[in-house]
Amino acid sequence: MRKRIFSAFLLAGILWTSTALAGDGIVFVDLQEVFKRFYKTQLAQDQLRQQSADIKVELESMQEEVKSLKEEIDVLRADSRDETLSEEVRDGKLSQLEEKLVALRQKERDVSDFEKLRMQQLDQQNKRMTRKIFDEIQSVVNDFAREKGYEAVIDRSAQSRSGTPVVLFARSAEDITGDVLAVLNEGREEQTQGENGPEKQ
Repeated sequence: MRKRIFSAFLLAGILWTSTALAGDGIVFVDLQEVFKRFYKTQLAQDQLRQQSADIKVELESMQEEVKSLKEEIDVLRADSRDETLSEEVRDGKLSQLEEKLVALRQKERDVSDFEKLRMQQLDQQNKRMTRKIFDEIQSVVNDFAREKGYEAVIDRSAQSRSGTPVVLFARSAEDITGDVLAVLNEGREEQTQGENGPEKQ
């Protein structure tokens, strides 16, 4: 699941800041790198991982109930066939067995429905968070490009449907990946160092 977390973002194409393309005004940005190193992406991933862990705990608890029911069913099935018990007792065990089988089927449906629902909710949240982060990155890219007077910003990490790079060749051109990250993570590095001490080189 983690491999799918934020995969939709990697399909982002070219970000245009104007309709004209002039040689000196074209710059590049690596959106995969920006997305990966944006602190809000890391926070979102941590949140999704925690929610995934919580879902796992809930599922394990429900599966334990299923396991317990199956064990009770095995005992009741054996007792209902035990000739050393009276017919009345065996009939009572058989009646309990039927009730437990119904309860087991319902519990198994509950587990399946719960897992499906929670995975759908997690996937939808992932998509919403990815879209929100992407929109913020795009806004920063657009503002930065307008401020610098660039004609266009091209994502050098973009890929076509066949999986090949969109940018096959480009002469030496400015890359603003670091500049965009500096804006997005402004003040964050200092805060992290203040909490954990200076980073070791």
